[in-house]
Amino acid sequence: MTELLPASLLDVTVLRHWRGGQRRDVTGRDFWQRVTARAEWVARQAPPGGLVLVVATTGVEAMALFLGIAAAGRLGAFFPPASPIQDQRHFFDQQRAALRAIDPAAICVLDPAMAAMVGRIDPALTPRVRLAPAEATGDSVAALGALRDRLASDAPLFVQHSSGTTGIKKAVEISGLMLAAQFRAYWPGLRAEVGAERLAIASWLPLYHDMGLIAGFLLPMLGGDTLSLMDPFEWIGAPGRFFEMIAADGCTIAWMPNFAFRHFVRLRRALKPAQLNTMRLWVDCSEPCRLQDARDFEAAFADFGVRPDSVVGCYAMAETVFAVSQGRPATRLGLAVPPAIPPGTAMAATSARLVMDEVPEGHRLVLSSGQPLPGMELAVFDGAQRLPEGHYGEIGLRGADLFAGYRGRDAASSGIGADGFFRTGDLGAVLEGQVFVFGRLKEIIIVNGKNIFGGDVEALLAGIPGVRAGRAVAFGVCSEMTGSEELVIVAEYDAGAGVTEAECRAAISRLVTETFLVKPRDVRIVAERWLVKSTSGKISRDENRRRYLTQFREHS
Repeated sequence: MTELLPASLLDVTVLRHWRGGQRRDVTGRDFWQRVTARAEWVARQAPPGGLVLVVATTGVEAMALFLGIAAAGRLGAFFPPASPIQDQRHFFDQQRAALRAIDPAAICVLDPAMAAMVGRIDPALTPRVRLAPAEATGDSVAALGALRDRLASDAPLFVQHSSGTTGIKKAVEISGLMLAAQFRAYWPGLRAEVGAERLAIASWLPLYHDMGLIAGFLLPMLGGDTLSLMDPFEWIGAPGRFFEMIAADGCTIAWMPNFAFRHFVRLRRALKPAQLNTMRLWVDCSEPCRLQDARDFEAAFADFGVRPDSVVGCYAMAETVFAVSQGRPATRLGLAVPPAIPPGTAMAATSARLVMDEVPEGHRLVLSSGQPLPGMELAVFDGAQRLPEGHYGEIGLRGADLFAGYRGRDAASSGIGADGFFRTGDLGAVLEGQVFVFGRLKEIIIVNGKNIFGGDVEALLAGIPGVRAGRAVAFGVCSEMTGSEELVIVAEYDAGAGVTEAECRAAISRLVTETFLVKPRDVRIVAERWLVKSTSGKISRDENRRRYLTQFREHS
């Protein structure tokens, strides 16, 4: 079934919303009646032309409001609410800057508390806040036809904001034609892999990032698939409920960032058993994907029913709507990558089939992100030079789904060259027709000519006593004395680990020096929650670099 928004979806369950262990089932008819009611409200509240933000917790009404904005002919976007685990002062500072850059015409919220939060972020925004009814429905499903019409148009349908960073966001306008093209290039292949006409998707992902918005909301709605959904903040507090949801609903596919697979493995002993044997694909997406994490997850939860080779990679970004490439269990590969390689290096194709006991010491095993989707062309560059297949460099993309440039910016300033290739800033290679993503240009720390990935350093610190799990960051700081970057590591201290801060600092310095042959310029041990996380839950390298320089360098 490749029809978009088929009439048959009105008579089936399209959404199962879980909250506090309780499930709410929503049929297609119920949902699109709510979308239609929201569209009528939006048409009265927001003039055409401006950007309309939705700031709300994940749920049926927020999703209906977002699609109601589109059905009303307005341009919508999700914006993250405050996280209960983030530093509120820092959150308000970063979101104030982002909102001023985005400059929305209206900000729609579903409860007074969220309206008050927007006012605390920036009092100047209060006149733009629109408090929508907590619930809205009716008898009409007219929004379904309005959305079908918009899927045939090249006019902007909605906006998503590139990257999970906490800095100023880059807005990407997605047209109806782009979204429809993504569905047709991506969804049939997933259904064929799973072996079902309708997918049963499980998601805890936030709707204000492309993975949650596209794979965990819009594409399932377009296809009339079934989506089981829980709030990301509930997942953070009780991740085991995600497995319980999958078991109860018989889900078949889920997307998660790489860190989530590691997180589940760490929590294995604390999780209640759940039957996960219905799951056909676990899609590792949004970060450099590590084959070791995929294998560890499959092994840790084999007795839950997780299948061998069911964790597959996906390469995706807001600038291409979502997916660029998608892996398959039958063709899953790993590539052994040395700790420091210069752009232009040829990667041996045979290394793509290495198993763990054949990986050279110090190398990391990257999980393939599969083959490019139909219509998407990939190339790898070293500066302006396009490299042959199998060489390592910056990934460039060209295709029908590619954006034309960030909102308010032209193609050239958005990284799109005269040849039509968008320079992604991602580093990797194409081997045996599959994409391997190693990291990002901005994550490279160059110390006296030696290239080090910040993510590699952070992964190395995971087992050091005294370092809180997942709470360390590595970045480079320019040195006028050496004319190069210096490696800096900031790690949050686990006081219950039985080691002193000095012992923890020494262990970090020793292990990093031995592994990368580079001695850190500074290893800073900080208190719990000192590190800044992005709205997607990842440690923000740029923001923590700025905080480190302000707190420890400017006043030293």
